[in-house]
Amino acid sequence: MSTTEFATERRQRLVDTHGYNGLALLTLYDGWRYFEPSDVDGFVAFELHRNTAVACGDPVCSESDLPELMTRFAEYCESRKWKFTFVGASARVGKVAHELGFNAVKVGEEPFFDLDNYSLRGKGAKKIRSATNLARRSGITVEEYKTPSPAIDSEIDEIAREWLASRKSAPMGFLLRSRPFAKREKKRIFIATFEGRVVGAMTCSPAPARNMLYVEEQLRRPDAPYGTTELLVEEARVAAKADGLSLLSLGTSPLQGAAAQPYGNFRTVKLLVRALFSRANFIYSFRSLNHYKKKFAPTFWEDTFFIYRGSILGATVALAAAFSPEGLPSLMLPKRMQWLRVVPAAALWTAALAGVFLTGFSAWEFPLLTLPVRESFELLSLVRFPAGFMVDRTEGTLFAHRIISAVVLLGVGAAVWQRRARA
Repeated sequence: MSTTEFATERRQRLVDTHGYNGLALLTLYDGWRYFEPSDVDGFVAFELHRNTAVACGDPVCSESDLPELMTRFAEYCESRKWKFTFVGASARVGKVAHELGFNAVKVGEEPFFDLDNYSLRGKGAKKIRSATNLARRSGITVEEYKTPSPAIDSEIDEIAREWLASRKSAPMGFLLRSRPFAKREKKRIFIATFEGRVVGAMTCSPAPARNMLYVEEQLRRPDAPYGTTELLVEEARVAAKADGLSLLSLGTSPLQGAAAQPYGNFRTVKLLVRALFSRANFIYSFRSLNHYKKKFAPTFWEDTFFIYRGSILGATVALAAAFSPEGLPSLMLPKRMQWLRVVPAAALWTAALAGVFLTGFSAWEFPLLTLPVRESFELLSLVRFPAGFMVDRTEGTLFAHRIISAVVLLGVGAAVWQRRARA
């Protein structure tokens, strides 16, 4: 860094020169903290959540400087008693992290188009070819939005609001925050028009080190005709190829292929992936998003990584906090239940205690409810004592069993009601 070069100019130069990950341009948005040693030509953009530095994508530097910059960033965090993670890291950074002794967990796959060879011909792209042809026949036109217009900006903002309102989950932060006009002078924006109004928009960021265009954000009106987003992607692909770019990326497909880990077993991660696909898909549609990207029949896929050192639990909680600017409950609750976030803690504890009382009363007054627990204790007694030893089924024994069963149910009831109350 020269003595006359400002920090923002330096970061822009580094992104323009070494921007390899599609998330590189995001590191220049407002709101980041930066680690940028003066003796290494590179930087790391991060947010601090729960005493953990959550970094955006790859370190922005030359490939040869990656090990040094990542090591120095880890030392920097350690000196401040912080943990650290890299989120959305590319395959090459995942390999470097593994070699440095960090944990590199595969969290998805990123689809790429080789613009020199890809086309919509062939069986693989049949669905996209059909969707784009239908969109054109419906009267949708797509053009690159180069000259800013307040009227069109207003329409895109309106589309963004409608799109977010149609989602099942609350708006997310960190890498998923919607900012279509941030660093617009560096982006390429494409708009889809139907019957005189804008019905869809797509913003793309450059990754100069790979000669690549990265699809950052896709927006469409809920009533946009079928094929709108597919036609936006196709027109962006054609434009990128015409300008001599080599690659187009659709961004990471979260959890795609994450059950197979290249740098470790990570059994907990595999279980979590299965749970998210089966239990959390109603909030964030992993399966439908991944299916949408697969139908483009990309030329190849690359692994995307979540990198950390230390406890995976702490790193995961910090990651969840980064993506949920309104608090962790907002990430897990469907929109129709977001009101629970503003319920005072006293009310939640009152509801939990009421549940405990109700569970205990039911267990005491209706012994039939405790039958499974009591029978389990009877079975344990038969296993524990020698063969032929009969447990004296006196009134005292039955009363003791009843007390124990009620206590067990009381504990289970407390856990269930407290969890529901604090959901």
